[in-house]
Amino acid sequence: MKNPRYRKKGLVRKEHHKKKQLRENVNHKNKPLREKENHKKKQLWERKSHRQKQLREKENHKKKQLREKKSHRQKQLRAKENHKKKQLRKRKSHRQKQLMKKEHHKKKQLREKTTHKKKQLREKTTHKKKQLQEKE
Repeated sequence: MKNPRYRKKGLVRKEHHKKKQLRENVNHKNKPLREKENHKKKQLWERKSHRQKQLREKENHKKKQLREKKSHRQKQLRAKENHKKKQLRKRKSHRQKQLMKKEHHKKKQLREKTTHKKKQLREKTTHKKKQLQEKE
């Protein structure tokens, strides 16, 4: 045959058509195989993605549990600290009350002492006055 460049257009078209049909036939024959392979690949990918998803969920669950554990510990520590502070406040206020009572008691005793002394002095002076009056 001559150089395809010089062929008639109809023959060139026919050859192209034949080649195209051959390709299509081969593709058609290979189609079920391709579909089978694609299906296998898809299944593999789905299994892999499912495993990855499960692993992610497991890790997230662990992280969540750790966070909850940590927050629970912190909450307990805060509660403990608050309890200690409350007890300290109670002790402090109790001491202050006792000191106030003590001071109040001292002041009361002093008042009673001074009033008693004043009363004695009054009685003494009245007694002396009476004695003086009796002498006169």
